[in-house]
Amino acid sequence: MTNRNRRSFVTTVAAAGTLGLSGCLSQLREWRGNDTSSPAGSTPNGDDGQSGTDGLPALPGESIDDFESLNDWIAMIDGGTLEAGTDDPYGGSQSARLTASEDTEHAAIYKAVDGLDLRGSNLSLAVKFTGREQLRLSLELFAPNSRNAYVLQRTLIGPSDRWVRVDFGTGQIEGEPDLTDVSEIRLTARRRGDTSGSIDCQVDDLRVVDRPATGKVMLLFDGMFESHYAEAFERMDTYGYAGVEAVMPEAVGQGDRLTIDRLEELSDAGWDMAARPRTGAHFLHEYPSKEQARMIRDTKLYLESRGFEDGAKHFITPRNVLSPTARDLVEEHHEQAFRFGGGPNGLALTDPYNVGFFAGGAGDETKTYVDYAAKYGQLAVLQFDYIGTEDGISEREFERVLEYIDGQNVEVVSATDLLES
Repeated sequence: MTNRNRRSFVTTVAAAGTLGLSGCLSQLREWRGNDTSSPAGSTPNGDDGQSGTDGLPALPGESIDDFESLNDWIAMIDGGTLEAGTDDPYGGSQSARLTASEDTEHAAIYKAVDGLDLRGSNLSLAVKFTGREQLRLSLELFAPNSRNAYVLQRTLIGPSDRWVRVDFGTGQIEGEPDLTDVSEIRLTARRRGDTSGSIDCQVDDLRVVDRPATGKVMLLFDGMFESHYAEAFERMDTYGYAGVEAVMPEAVGQGDRLTIDRLEELSDAGWDMAARPRTGAHFLHEYPSKEQARMIRDTKLYLESRGFEDGAKHFITPRNVLSPTARDLVEEHHEQAFRFGGGPNGLALTDPYNVGFFAGGAGDETKTYVDYAAKYGQLAVLQFDYIGTEDGISEREFERVLEYIDGQNVEVVSATDLLES
């Protein structure tokens, strides 16, 4: 396991402290049948930079499958192939490698379990895929059968060719699943974006954490439009909500963009001014690596020099795609990173550089994801750009979103609140 592939998760986990491992996690220890204690001298949080058992990083919760044996996993019919991945495994001697040819719709594997109790748990997985920029992952829990499924989902938009962790959020509920009686776990990888080509991904360290009693919602604003102040700020302030503004230094005060005075007023009200390099019509990875480094460094320095030190810890990915080089640079300069994920995020986070958001103006879908965040102790990051125009969400629709959030059992947080929680 290399530092390049899996940097220790320090800040967020250290703040979270040791998560409770009673109840369902004690049952998981019995089911897995392994010694899951940490090596001598290390902590459950991973804040000493050491690894956990079997070469896996020390992270919140407990690993319920390290994929050192694939005997219990079976490839679905017409679901590609399953084999051991021994080239650069996430931890231990191997990971599970899922592949599907160009004429196969997806790669899917499943495993039967005997009444596994996953109530009160969120799940995460280590993933590395190659040969494409985007992948859609689904983790289905059949409880107790396929007519009653709890479906966790995540869209990955890079980085490819390196390990990241996915903190799965709830994407769909089918029937009335009983999470005290999970009989099957199914993992499916599908193409997203470019629908051509093969699928090739490795997975490892299926992990559970005790989910928090209260879910979280974050309101993220991109584009630095004046409407974020004129239409969103006062409405949010009446609810006591603070947001996150993605700041492009070159755009401050230009045209209908927020001025420095507006940014300072938002910051004084508890908003985070997060770093968002301006890449125009290009993706960040289309620039030379030295230019990527300069853009990331200079954007952060701009925020810090204007008194936005807290916000400067957070990175908003331009055009959502993050390459391996950019990921390393972001880790060097920031403590959290956000990009499109297509649903909520499981808490506690096991990868603070892979926090996903979804459209805040998607109507019923947005409300459903907020519901899931409330019910399953997850994080829903709602992203907005235009407010009050035909290209975005109307003022009334935005107000309805705030009203809906206010009626749910969730805590509205800034990026700094999330980092410190």
